[in-house]
Amino acid sequence: MAKNSLINGDSKNSLSPFDRGLAFGDGVFRTFLVEGSKPKLWKIQYQKLSQDLKAIEIKPPSQKILLSDIKKLFPSKGIFIAKIIVTRGESHTGYDFNDGIKPTRILLKIDFNINIYEMNKKGVRLTTSNIETSKSSQPGIKNLNRLENVLARKGLGNNFFDAIMIDNNGNICDCARSSLFVRYGSTLYTASNRSFGIHGVTKKIISENVKKLNLRIDYSALTPIQLEKADEVIVSNSIVGALQVISFKNSKWEKGTLANKITNLLNEAN
Repeated sequence: MAKNSLINGDSKNSLSPFDRGLAFGDGVFRTFLVEGSKPKLWKIQYQKLSQDLKAIEIKPPSQKILLSDIKKLFPSKGIFIAKIIVTRGESHTGYDFNDGIKPTRILLKIDFNINIYEMNKKGVRLTTSNIETSKSSQPGIKNLNRLENVLARKGLGNNFFDAIMIDNNGNICDCARSSLFVRYGSTLYTASNRSFGIHGVTKKIISENVKKLNLRIDYSALTPIQLEKADEVIVSNSIVGALQVISFKNSKWEKGTLANKITNLLNEAN
């Protein structure tokens, strides 16, 4: 039977029921593509993983260890989805923990069965979630507490690619599983993630290289009503790259060129 996971570098290891990631969501994760056992956008993925772990005072595993795990789990041919999870580790002390606790690292191999070609060709549809996004004490960090995102995607099926998340002020704070970009003329709007949501890898790359698209970035708040009047709407994440939104509520958009330009930008960052 093919191995699909490693815990602390070993497929025979099991996760303790006392692991704090399981009990409290005490940890962070990253999701990305692996092609031919080589992780995509690895430099920035590891940078974000390390930053998030340090922010919640968990020692990051070294690049050498993680790359060794990836090489061990993933075949030399084919494209797969990888998910790295790092938790604070095992403890029996409730919310409290000792400084010497040893982190747990988990690597998952997931089949890549997403028809990106078809989504690129046809574009995707969005809806809004009725789950209000909570203000975070650790904004921008991809921690293991993702219940809001799980509930936001409940019932979407194949009708919609994703659901737009709304904060308590009625403003957009990205989608349940992707970053959202809204173009008006030469300005590209996206959520700042200062209080809500996750500042993901693709958002970081796009924001830092937006001049290559002959656009400028703006983190001003937008509402769903304002989004309906946009020139172009794009969703992005590390798995699908960038996709053109063709429908949201009563608004429809013709296929433009921005999604392909952003995908090329992301490919250049590899």
